[in-house]
Amino acid sequence: MTTQIAIGNLLCSDGSNIPLGPIAVTDSSASQEVTTDPAFTVTAQTVGDYAQGKTIVQGFVSSKTHVGWAYILRNGVVGALIPVCSRTAGGSGSVGDLPLCNAWTLRAGDKVLLYTEA
Repeated sequence: MTTQIAIGNLLCSDGSNIPLGPIAVTDSSASQEVTTDPAFTVTAQTVGDYAQGKTIVQGFVSSKTHVGWAYILRNGVVGALIPVCSRTAGGSGSVGDLPLCNAWTLRAGDKVLLYTEA
């Protein structure tokens, strides 16, 4: 078991950014929530509570190693997949914001979840 530091960014259709992390995510059998970056948003919040009504069009979530997947969850249903990348020398590096498969309008309670492996 290792602990990963997850960071990321979501870009909205109006050009605003939603900074994610840094948050410690442990390898486990379940996805864990990645909240907003308190350095920019004052407190760590779920993305839906922070940017309710905004439409996400691009973004990424990154951890150092063994990142599996990231997605937005609304009421137990996966709403959008978020591109992931690794920050290791042999990984995908800092790729910047990548387009989402489908634009997603946030509602209160929407969460970004990330899965990492050992």
